[in-house]
Amino acid sequence: MRGITEVPRDRVIIVLLRRPTAKPSEKRSDPFWEFGSFGITRCHGENLMHRRNADKLKGVRFAFAQGGREGTRLVHLTPPVRIVEHRDRIEALWTPARNPFRYGNAPILVRNKGGSQFPKLAATIKTAGRTTVEGQFASNFRGKTSCIADGLARELIRIYARKRKEAQRSEIARFYEDALPWRPPLVDRNRDQTYTQHLTEAGGPRPRSGCGSRRRPGSGAPKKGRGRPCSS
Repeated sequence: MRGITEVPRDRVIIVLLRRPTAKPSEKRSDPFWEFGSFGITRCHGENLMHRRNADKLKGVRFAFAQGGREGTRLVHLTPPVRIVEHRDRIEALWTPARNPFRYGNAPILVRNKGGSQFPKLAATIKTAGRTTVEGQFASNFRGKTSCIADGLARELIRIYARKRKEAQRSEIARFYEDALPWRPPLVDRNRDQTYTQHLTEAGGPRPRSGCGSRRRPGSGAPKKGRGRPCSS
């Protein structure tokens, strides 16, 4: 109708990140927060990041949910992503690349003992067939490729943006493992090299400059060509 302005719609997909296992070979890499990248390792290639979903994922915002002992938490919400179609996989990229929340400081999506910071979303999680709300949340969103309802997306975006704006520097992850509920047996100390290796395997472009180094303090001078740390 003339005179009515349509409100832009933010499409949001909740991406459930798995918890680290106790396997000695366990080493987590994806998402590559410092490059604003997800999917290059193909760990979600059989569901969300399957090549058939490339078109439907363009412009979607990814809400990364991480489960753990302190509930399922929203560690990061991306801007709208663009999708790069590599030879044998797809990759979601977003700008700016920012570090996620530390797991223990991220806003709570659901928790078995209650206390969700997203009441509308939490109210949609029914425990029929599962004994816990966190278990049901996982059942609802594991591998899901569809967007959440508009009203739930608006709540999630609004609350996440406020929490992020109010966050202290100490609440934002400095290193990949900070966003996990516990450290995996192996921790990748050369994530820029790992990302480049996956891009090479995928036949994709070189990593974007400006956000590459993940060195620990005191680990020596950065290698030539590494970018600055991500902004928080």
